[in-house]
Amino acid sequence: MIRRNNRWIGMGLILIFLVAGSASALVEISKKAEVRADQDDIDAILDTFDQAEESLQAENLSVIMSVYSDGYLNRGLRKEETSRIWQDIFKRYDRLSSRHLFSRIVVDPNGKTAKVTCTGSLFGVSVFKGGARSEAVQIDTWFEAIHHLAFEEGEWRIIGHDPSEKERDLFGSAIHLLF
Repeated sequence: MIRRNNRWIGMGLILIFLVAGSASALVEISKKAEVRADQDDIDAILDTFDQAEESLQAENLSVIMSVYSDGYLNRGLRKEETSRIWQDIFKRYDRLSSRHLFSRIVVDPNGKTAKVTCTGSLFGVSVFKGGARSEAVQIDTWFEAIHHLAFEEGEWRIIGHDPSEKERDLFGSAIHLLF
């Protein structure tokens, strides 16, 4: 029971981080994160997610898709299908932003692959509601999902995702598809 309560407390703190707004970093490593990587790899992985965030805010599909490996596969969806999902999101939402809190970064000893455990959310303002005063809604959310990355052509790229235990346990829950 104590472990379950600690999990809810952790989720509450993470939710505070996610909705804190522009005062918090968009991509951040938890102070208690397990990190098994050198500083160059950590910086490069953070750059990958920063690049994704910048292209998200600019609604630049070609740049956001460059964050994904050509071999990207997530629950049967390939890079092409993921691109269509992003196109649809860009049509339906304005003022897009995301938040990422990394709790674990592990780069394999040969430096070719990495696993990044991440909690985060994707936000946007519905174009159907309109108006400058419209508030952002949560489009996607993930809790302790594992981003699998590969080092390709001098950059880290996303090759897929594993759902967290929480996501696997919930029947009918949304499946995190993006980054």
